[in-house]
Amino acid sequence: MGDSFQLSSSIMSFFQLTHMNVYAFEASGSMITLHAPHSIPDHLNKAAFNALIGVVHQQPTICHFWHHDQIVYMGGAYDSDTAVIAGPFLTQLPHEQTGSLNEHTLRNLPILNQAAQHSAASLLMHLKQMEAVSISSIEATESSSSHSKTREEEADHSIINLRYKINNDMIHAIETGDAESLEMLIKKTGNLFDFSSRFPNKPLRAIKNSLIILNTTFRLAAERGGVPPILLHYLSEKFAISVERINSVHSLNKLQETMGIEYCHLVRQNQLNGYSMLIKEAVRYFHSHFTEPFDAVELADELGVHPSHLARQFKKETGYTMSQFVHQLRIQKAKRLLKKDNASIEHITGKCGFEDAAYFIRVFKKFTGMPPGKWRSYGSDKTEMSQ
Repeated sequence: MGDSFQLSSSIMSFFQLTHMNVYAFEASGSMITLHAPHSIPDHLNKAAFNALIGVVHQQPTICHFWHHDQIVYMGGAYDSDTAVIAGPFLTQLPHEQTGSLNEHTLRNLPILNQAAQHSAASLLMHLKQMEAVSISSIEATESSSSHSKTREEEADHSIINLRYKINNDMIHAIETGDAESLEMLIKKTGNLFDFSSRFPNKPLRAIKNSLIILNTTFRLAAERGGVPPILLHYLSEKFAISVERINSVHSLNKLQETMGIEYCHLVRQNQLNGYSMLIKEAVRYFHSHFTEPFDAVELADELGVHPSHLARQFKKETGYTMSQFVHQLRIQKAKRLLKKDNASIEHITGKCGFEDAAYFIRVFKKFTGMPPGKWRSYGSDKTEMSQ
C-alpha cells in the first residue's frame, strides 16, 4: 500500500511539473496506475507503450524517447519491476493533423525544448527518490531582495564562464581530432548551451541558430588543426545546407550529435601539422588543383626545389607518391559525386580530372575494390588504397 501510494504520488508530481500524461506499467505490460487528462488515440498510446516498456526493462539506467512525427513519449525505470512512461509532448509548434491528434488536443500538449527534455528525463529517472517534504514560507524584505539579485548575477557569471571553458575544450578536441574527448564533453554539457529562451515558442529556430554558430566554430577549429580549406568548405557547406533543410527538432538534435565527430574525423584524416612547410604547400596545392593536369616539374619549380627532392620528401612524409595522392583526391571527389546525383560516369570522369572514362574506372576500382557503378549501387564508402 505504501509503495503504491508513493508511486501514485510521484506520478502526480511529474504531471504537475510537466503537464504530460503519465503511466506506470509492470514488466508484463499490465498498467498499474496513470494520470492522463489528455485524450490520446489508443493506437498511438499502444505503439509508444509497446516500444518503450520492453526497452526500459532491458536498459533501466537510460531514459528512452520514442518519436512519431513531432510527437514524443519518454520512458524510464521506476524500479526493477515498474516502468514509467510519460507523453505525448511536442518538440515544436505542431502542424495540422500531427499524429492524427485533433486540434484541441494539440493545443493542450506541452512543447518541450531540448533543455526541458533533459530536465524531464532527469526527473523521470529519479521518481523513486521523490519523497514528501516539509515547507516553510519566508517573508521577503527589501535588503534581502537586493542581496538575492547579487547572488543571481554571480551565478549567471559562473554559468557563462563554464560555457566558455567547455567551448574551448570542445575547440581543442576538434583541433586535435579527439572524437572520444569531444563525445564526453557533449554528454557533460547537457542543456548548458540551450538558448531557446531567446526565441519563445520557436525551438526549431533556436536550435538552427545554435547549429549555425557551432558549424562555424568547428570549421575554424578544424582549420587550426591543419585541414586544407577546400575540405573544410565541403563539410561546412554540407552542414549549413542540412541545418536549413531539416524541419524536425529531433533530426536537428541528431545532426548536432554527429557534427563535431565528423569534424574530428576530418582532422585525423587530413591534418597537415606533422608535415614540413614544403609538403604542406604541396598538399594545399593538390587539394586546390587536383582536377587539373598534374605536372611535377612545374610544381617543384613553383615551390623552388628540385623535382626529385620534392618527390622523395613527399613520399617520405605522406606515404604516397604525388600521383597516388592526386588520384586519391580525385577518387574522393568521385565518391561525393556518385552519392550526390545520378550523373553519368563520363560526366564524373571529367569533373574529377580524368581524361578517359576507362582509365578512371580502372583507378577507381584500384582504390575501392569495385567499379564506380557498383560502388554507387552498394553505397559503399571504402577509402583504403589497394596498392
